[in-house]
Amino acid sequence: MLKNFWYAVEFSAAVTSAPQPVKLMGENYVLYRGHHGQVVAMADRCIHRGAALSGGWVEGDCLRCPYHGWRYEADGTCVQIPADQAGTPIPKRARVDTFPVEEHYGMVWMFVGDLPAEQRPPIPSLPEYGDPKWRVITGEYTWNAHYTRVVESGLDTAHAPFVHSVFFNLRDEAEVPPYEVQVDDWSARARTLSKPPKRAGLLKLIVKRDRPFSSATLTAHLPNINRIHLDFNFRGYQYIYFASNIPVDENTTLTKWIGLRNFLPQAWADWNSRKNTNDTYREDKAVIESQVPRVVPLTGEILLASDSLQLAYRKLIRQCVERGWAVGNDYGMPINLDSANGNGKAPVGVTVS
Repeated sequence: MLKNFWYAVEFSAAVTSAPQPVKLMGENYVLYRGHHGQVVAMADRCIHRGAALSGGWVEGDCLRCPYHGWRYEADGTCVQIPADQAGTPIPKRARVDTFPVEEHYGMVWMFVGDLPAEQRPPIPSLPEYGDPKWRVITGEYTWNAHYTRVVESGLDTAHAPFVHSVFFNLRDEAEVPPYEVQVDDWSARARTLSKPPKRAGLLKLIVKRDRPFSSATLTAHLPNINRIHLDFNFRGYQYIYFASNIPVDENTTLTKWIGLRNFLPQAWADWNSRKNTNDTYREDKAVIESQVPRVVPLTGEILLASDSLQLAYRKLIRQCVERGWAVGNDYGMPINLDSANGNGKAPVGVTVS
């Protein structure tokens, strides 16, 4: 797990004046909205006797502890201790940690780390969100798996004929054409071409049977964001899956996702998009939860040309580990990606810019 990134930890609509607990990288936090609507993020532990502040309540911009009523300002400073006599000084250490928060794309993003604002990696862009040409749906699901395995599943084209048989029943044609990986400081992406998947659900009615190809632009934004942009190669129809794969702890990932489509904009069609996404999750879940080791290793696995995008993602993780940004026990092993594909050479198609 990695610090010093913005994490989308909750949907904005779920954060109200009622304290909302969230868990990230094994630590507990609490979110709430003050009386002006701004979101506040704090450590979910009263400095007094360790009670969860998420069990308390909001008064204006302040959060009240449910155990002894200690009252905390939005900056984490305790401003009232009911058990003390009037005029008793409040100890300077009576404060809880607070964390920077921003809201984008209907999600609450929290920064956990020690970098100053000007050095923080950016929040990934999702320009289609809010555009009236795109219909938005949201959802969430949980994996008994490390978030890096979940992210890599969204970068993988080779597994589709074997895991997602509803859409891909081409096991005899599973070859992955060469593709180029583009890498920047905080992301890796690639556009892949494939034979059109089988039409299912509403796609049977709106997409023609015979198309030369379809394409997918797959992006990993460090450390835990997937963006899958599908182009059906028919009338400009496209679908975008944008997922925050939240590392709850080293064994649990909570995915909160946004789906955007530029076809069938009516609300009655939402069920089909949501069903397709949930079906894909259920198909992936059993395989991903079986992977050993649980965390994506930085050495040891045999990576091929079809895994070029995954290799690029691992190299980005390695760079963060080398910066000292690792949290927990994920990467306590020697780091040696140079031989990760078994022959000491990077797979064909990986370019770093």
